[in-house]
Amino acid sequence: MRGRRSWQIGLMLGGVLLLCGCYQTPQQRLIGRWYNAEMSLRFQPDGIVVFNSSEGLSRGRYEFVPTPAALGAQSGEENLVIDLSRNGRRVRLYFEAVFLAHDRLRLHDHTPRATSLPSESLPQFALLRRAGEAPTQASLAR
Repeated sequence: MRGRRSWQIGLMLGGVLLLCGCYQTPQQRLIGRWYNAEMSLRFQPDGIVVFNSSEGLSRGRYEFVPTPAALGAQSGEENLVIDLSRNGRRVRLYFEAVFLAHDRLRLHDHTPRATSLPSESLPQFALLRRAGEAPTQASLAR
């Protein structure tokens, strides 16, 4: 009886550890490459971002402070700041990042712009998809 109970407790603990291991914080979810037809962003754990768009390839730093809205609903608050060096000048971009699914991210652009046309001042958004992981040698051998 004692052996069976130990086995059941071990199974339960293993299940709990498995569930805890699958949970990712919003900061961890952001790490990786996100893309659409217009741009690609690669967020690294050390705060480095690589941004590729029609304006070229830029490297910089990012700061992500998730709000409760980052997990699904738009709040209008910026929670992602990206500092880049682009064409010899520093550029600071402000976004509200919202995770729509494990592989979908919506970025609402809140970067201030000098404009005279009201239609250009409306917040723009981009839907991004998480890039798949590259296959490993072990998965290719199967």
